[in-house]
Amino acid sequence: MNIYLIRHGDAETIATSKSDFDRQLIPAGRELVKKSAQGWKKIISNFDVIASSPLTRAIQTAEIIAEVFEYKEKVLIDKRLTSGCTPEDIIDFIYSVNGNEIAIVGHQPDLSHCVSAFVSANGMFLEFGKGDIAKINFPGRLREGNGTLKFLIPSDLFK
Repeated sequence: MNIYLIRHGDAETIATSKSDFDRQLIPAGRELVKKSAQGWKKIISNFDVIASSPLTRAIQTAEIIAEVFEYKEKVLIDKRLTSGCTPEDIIDFIYSVNGNEIAIVGHQPDLSHCVSAFVSANGMFLEFGKGDIAKINFPGRLREGNGTLKFLIPSDLFK
């Protein structure tokens, strides 16, 4: 099984006039996610599942990825993937869906923590920028410390 953890694109700045939940991608964030997904398509043939945190900027990111990959299913929105999610939340979500190639759009610092927990028993520092993607392979059971980080692609490569 492969899971792809993806950080949402660049969004509106935090303001008192708008809830964090409703912050949207800015045009440059949309464009970079689209360019990045087009680049990923050269090494990722398809996703069996595309899922997202319920926050607007993550949903918008997931929808752009779905469009680029010509994903025919509905993007799954799941509260377990929202800000503050843990590796256990991601594992619980993955066991609730069917597929071997699962893309999840989420937030920082959650994604760095999850990648670290999935691939290392000792932890590691990982910089996870907006629009970045990490592929983690699980040759056996999906659990913490059992994955192999296959790649981490920064979105900066596609600017």
